[in-house]
Amino acid sequence: MTALLEVEGVSFSYGNRAVDVRPILNKVSFRAGEGEFVALLGINGSGKSTLLDVISGFRTASNGEVKLRGRAQHAWKRRELAQQLSHLPQSIHADLPFTAEQLVGMGRYPHTDRWFESGEDHRRIRAAMERTSCWMHRHRAFRSLSGGERQRVLVAACLAQDAVALLLDEPSTFLDIEQQLHCFSILRDEAQSGKLCIAATHDLNLALTYCTRLIVLADGAIAHDLSTEEAHRDKSWLQLFSKRLDMATTPAGSPWVWYQ
Repeated sequence: MTALLEVEGVSFSYGNRAVDVRPILNKVSFRAGEGEFVALLGINGSGKSTLLDVISGFRTASNGEVKLRGRAQHAWKRRELAQQLSHLPQSIHADLPFTAEQLVGMGRYPHTDRWFESGEDHRRIRAAMERTSCWMHRHRAFRSLSGGERQRVLVAACLAQDAVALLLDEPSTFLDIEQQLHCFSILRDEAQSGKLCIAATHDLNLALTYCTRLIVLADGAIAHDLSTEEAHRDKSWLQLFSKRLDMATTPAGSPWVWYQ
């Protein structure tokens, strides 16, 4: 059966002259399907954000190919691709001149008819904002929100887009502990409903608790690709992050990373 997402030998470099070229991704390949919640892990500079940018079409790979539903990324029209993929980048300008509700509404643009929102669009906007606990801020200017409030609005925009694959770069950034847990619970629910979620994160415990699979990048390549259960049994992958990390088991039987 064809995977929903296929990343085949993707490489990416910054710079266009031999002396300036800085490789970021080196022949990255993996497949992912509906129902998976994949944590994209790695230290700073390992290529996580760039990989999500390439998969979303925001950046173009220097080599390799990305396929969605067995069809090459470049063969999709931009509107069609936006109906299939939603992308939360690592950072967005905080001074955007929109209300929170207007920004979430932008997630519906791939589905709207000539920029006019339907009743269904408004229902999805409200549902997404209620799920991320930001409906009460709908009339506030986006720039007036705190970092955590803005992040909840941005996650809501991705949910409102109703794409089959969600690519999220550090979705729990700026969120307090309860909201981090709530955010990853929502993404797990999305995956369990049949969608594919890929989230870049530095929080190993959130990844182990909520995700079904870990892809660990190192020096622009995949160093480990394993299920959460495998990651619990074999903790060798932790050494890529710090020699001060170890893994234990909670009273509930879940893995837990601690440090000294």
